[in-house]
Order: sequence, then C-alpha cells, then structure tokens
Amino acid sequence: MGPIEKMTLANRPVKGLYFTVAGAPQSLCVALLSYMGNLRVALGAERGFIDAQKLKNCIENAFQMIFKAACESSTPQQERE
Repeated sequence: MGPIEKMTLANRPVKGLYFTVAGAPQSLCVALLSYMGNLRVALGAERGFIDAQKLKNCIENAFQMIFKAACESSTPQQERE
C-alpha cells in the first residue's frame, strides 16, 4: 500500500506515482502501487512477447467482472442496514 496523503517533490505536488524495473531480464514485469487511494498498474514486456490489444481486452473484461461482482455483493449488506 502506497502513500494515502498527497506528496510533494521539490515543492511541487505529485499527481501520480508509478513503479517499474528497467533492464530486468524477465520477459514480463508487472508492478502495482497505490497512491492517494488509486491503484496504478505498470506493465513492461519484451517486444513481441504479448499482443497488446488482447492484453488490454483481457484487463478490461477482468475489471468489469470484478466491478460487477463487487456491486452485487454490496447490495445485500446495504439492505440489512
């Protein structure tokens, strides 16, 4: 979990924060970092290793499934209160 409060660097506000490893020998690197309650995902891949459009579609579909499941599971709790 990253910082939850706004940071500054050289007296300038930090709008976003990413983390990744450059020059690593792996064909695929995935880095996750949260900043001010927002999750940032950085992907690095060897050229030609991954079909970028297919990966984008898979990530979007996974997000929609997770979002739908989260919305459906929160409804019964709200009704109990």
